[in-house]
Amino acid sequence: MMRSSIPYVQSAASQQVPPPYHFPGVTVNAFYFNISMQKVQEYCDRYLNIGDEASRDYVYRPMPFWPYATVLFLDYPTMISAAPASGQLGEVGYADRGSISQTEVFVALPVIRYGRGAKRLVTDTAVEWALPFIVVGNPMSSVCGREMLGLGKLLANIENGVGRYPDSFLGRISLPGWPDAEIGTMQVQQEFMAVETKPVLPTTAGTQPPRRTLATLLDSRAAKDWLGSTVTAANFIDTFSLGLIPTSMRTVGLKQYRDAVDPRRAVYQALVTCRAQYLNVREVRFYNELDVDLHFNNTGSFHQILKVFLDVGEDATEMPHSVNTVAACRFMADINFDTMRVIREFPIDREGGLPPTPGSSDLAARWYRPLRGFFGPRSGVGMP
Repeated sequence: MMRSSIPYVQSAASQQVPPPYHFPGVTVNAFYFNISMQKVQEYCDRYLNIGDEASRDYVYRPMPFWPYATVLFLDYPTMISAAPASGQLGEVGYADRGSISQTEVFVALPVIRYGRGAKRLVTDTAVEWALPFIVVGNPMSSVCGREMLGLGKLLANIENGVGRYPDSFLGRISLPGWPDAEIGTMQVQQEFMAVETKPVLPTTAGTQPPRRTLATLLDSRAAKDWLGSTVTAANFIDTFSLGLIPTSMRTVGLKQYRDAVDPRRAVYQALVTCRAQYLNVREVRFYNELDVDLHFNNTGSFHQILKVFLDVGEDATEMPHSVNTVAACRFMADINFDTMRVIREFPIDREGGLPPTPGSSDLAARWYRPLRGFFGPRSGVGMP
């Protein structure tokens, strides 16, 4: 049976801490760049649109009016578990174990989940964020992200601080990778990506004249059409910041476990969503996007990562792959991470004549959830 929250066995020796979490005073540096809608669709088809299309009651597609990817550098000074105590005698509650700090970097792609087929009207339609690349500087967060949230977190060295100029930003990520495809080559720690800015606006240190930073995101015709004639671009920017500063980001990830004997086979597959609420957003400042240097290392095994979300061609190269940012900003916020849900469990075939593991779904639209008991068996408990 599907559940709106997932129970975990608490152990004083375990590094796994389930949500909800509370992160006060997070500093966020965000960078936005154009991305191929084809790449986003390929990601959706490979990692989200799993299973037989005829029997699947949903489909993930790119967001046509937002053809941008987001790179977020986050510095968490304090990470607090808000999970309730288990009530077991002798166990220390999660919140009483203390707090940790960490840095995190991820690439976020906005996607839309649509209902399809006969269940189109009663299947929830939602905007979610896929994270094709995410690294953290804390091993406990890496474990929790993979094992609980379905996020493919990697452990990396993350530099997150001030660049050559006061009030500027410099961020670097390094992690193990193979420098080439030669047999016997050892992994080495090398830089995966780097970003450097000039000071926040207004500044005289920039080498190029500043644009209307937020307005550059309206270069997409689809975005202009989506705005429509009821609101001007200037009003939209002033009122909503065009989505640059999120208020709620619901992530979606493929949580899966592989067979230890045959890693090509999955023994469990599910889509898991979690909500990140950005509260008390403050100290918002913008960089001149024309003076942002954002590039990725396109050598060796890193090329395989970049192929997931960038047009880097089929062959690795020693030249770094630069992207043109269309907007960049810095702000502080308090972040709550909660409401973890398994929205789809996929059926798994088993060997040895054993019956397959059945799948289940929790994608009913909000308006339909109170009524679905009248029309058939419930596939799971809905979102609170």
